[in-house]
Amino acid sequence: MKTNQVIKPLIFVLACVIAARFILPANWTPILALAVFMPYVTSNKSIQVLMPIGILLLTDIFLGFYGQTMFFVYSTLILIALISRYQSTGSLLSLMKYSVGSVLIWHVVVNFGVYLNGHDGSSLAQTYLLAIPFDLRLLASTAFFSLIFYSAWATKEYFRSSIEKA
Repeated sequence: MKTNQVIKPLIFVLACVIAARFILPANWTPILALAVFMPYVTSNKSIQVLMPIGILLLTDIFLGFYGQTMFFVYSTLILIALISRYQSTGSLLSLMKYSVGSVLIWHVVVNFGVYLNGHDGSSLAQTYLLAIPFDLRLLASTAFFSLIFYSAWATKEYFRSSIEKA
């Protein structure tokens, strides 16, 4: 494995852990955007899945663990990372579609886990409805960070191609 394949994702990990732990408000996180964006960063399929999971685990160590719902959170993040491999890398439209899709998957699966583990008698529909404000913030942050990541990647690609042509 090339050192460069490890260093680039590690930079993303550090930035995301710092942002998620110390800077960003609740439900405003780069984690889904990173899971969707990893195919742009590395072709190593293991790193594409392990980086987002590693970030989530590190932030959970700092913020605290939250019971049985964690299974749904981690499983959903793995699913999103696996699905994201199929996007056409290089396309902003594809990245944004996968970003929105990842939040929809998150909404359905994680909130189903919340419903299964809840003890307050709420219906599944009520659980999904109550989650909408949180997941709208997650959608905004995922779209925002996807655009940030894509802009940085596109700028790097532009300068790299300019240098290669010279």
